[in-house]
Amino acid sequence: MLENVDLTKCISKEEYDKLIEDLTIQIGDLQRKAWKMDIPVVIVFEGWHASGMTEIINRFLLTLNPMGFDLYTTGKPCYQEEQKPLIWRFWTKIPKKGSIAIFDRSWYRRAILEHDGKGKVDKNMSKCLNGLTYFERQLTDAGYLLIKFFLHISKEEQEKRYHNLKKEGIPLFIAEEEEQEYLNDYNKYLPLIEGILERTDRASAPWTIVESEDRNFATVKVLAKVIESMKNKMQDVDNDIKTTQNNHVDNCIIPNIDSSILEKVDLNKSLSYKEYKKEKKICQKKIEKLQYELFKNRIPLIVLFEGWDASGKGGGIRRLAQKLNPRLYRVIPVGVPSMNELARHYLWRFYNEIPEAGHIGIYDRSWYGRVLVERVEDLCNEHEWKRAYREINEFEEILSNYGSIIIKFWMHMDKQEQLKRFKQRENTSYKQWKITPDDWRNRDKWDLYLSAADEMLQKTSTSWAPWTIVESNDKYYARIKIFHTVIELIENELEQRGLQ
Repeated sequence: MLENVDLTKCISKEEYDKLIEDLTIQIGDLQRKAWKMDIPVVIVFEGWHASGMTEIINRFLLTLNPMGFDLYTTGKPCYQEEQKPLIWRFWTKIPKKGSIAIFDRSWYRRAILEHDGKGKVDKNMSKCLNGLTYFERQLTDAGYLLIKFFLHISKEEQEKRYHNLKKEGIPLFIAEEEEQEYLNDYNKYLPLIEGILERTDRASAPWTIVESEDRNFATVKVLAKVIESMKNKMQDVDNDIKTTQNNHVDNCIIPNIDSSILEKVDLNKSLSYKEYKKEKKICQKKIEKLQYELFKNRIPLIVLFEGWDASGKGGGIRRLAQKLNPRLYRVIPVGVPSMNELARHYLWRFYNEIPEAGHIGIYDRSWYGRVLVERVEDLCNEHEWKRAYREINEFEEILSNYGSIIIKFWMHMDKQEQLKRFKQRENTSYKQWKITPDDWRNRDKWDLYLSAADEMLQKTSTSWAPWTIVESNDKYYARIKIFHTVIELIENELEQRGLQ
């Protein structure tokens, strides 16, 4: 992509001054339209050091209303960012609907610096690039406009600019020590950057190579590309609205599933109270010890609970956390998304909550709401919840590649046992808060939820994040199965990593 770029392109100052006024008016108009149409925009600037990025970005920013954008300069990760997957620090910065996020260097620069295979795409960087591709596709699939620029100059031009900056007493860069090699070895990094650009150039998130030896030309090309991309996106949105209006889809059609996983579950399994008390004590001691092994080895643990209302999710979570150090775990109850959360990609709020290295995150319901309650209650359209299976698998793959252990429980019970527990809650004063009209409404849709859960279990049980179905008609049996599963999976993971 870079080898055949004509770097001699330029624009005179007179021509630039004529163009810039019209381009500024157009961008201002498009920014206001994007806000009214709820279109979120992400703009990425990458390029060589001394390519004029700072000046070109600033010229671009001056065309925008400052109330409608955020600029993020990407440098060395802080302590909190080091405790999370690379992409976390960027997921948490995606704009809300109608806003613009501009990245002065981005996930690509960090991928090179944090996964550099000495100038080539090695196994670790390949996994990282997969995660970046997932990230970008998930944004564009959800309606985000993603514009990516690479500011290109020759090695000779870079050296000339370094010399001039040094001569004038201006710092060559505002960068970390880790970037020294990247700054000073153009030839080594050229093939690596070429490979990354080619691998991550997609129709919905293409790279625009900006010839940057003349800053006026580079500025005009950036502005013109932003205008073109925003106009095209707005036209696409208008077309999508018309298509949706003319083609209404029933979002709660029960899909054909070859066989039901849940209908084959033996719900007669049980334990006596005596057996339960004895085994609970043993398991809690093991989990207490394993928590410190996770912390010592900086391994994050994610345990999520999904299942029927009144199936024992809360009771299982309380017993699991009963002997844990509260400084090293957190229970995250997942409810109805806030307006701020609804204004972004649905995974945004879950990226904000992932545990740090060595910590435990326990989720009382989770991102699977997308393919359960949001699907059944018609809170998202059919295309969105069907797309979510792949997105969730990718999300969990990114967490797993970072080193997270992921344990997923589906708490399963039959309809008769649920009715019994609902009535117990209604008749017990201190439990009445647990039963709501929503619980009864959900019960009326049992068959729809059963079908949705079956499809979810089949499509999102992966080698890196398998589902465990917990037979929950008997609470004692269910809690001990949770203990045994958590202990077994942690111990297996520690053994595979040579830590036990």
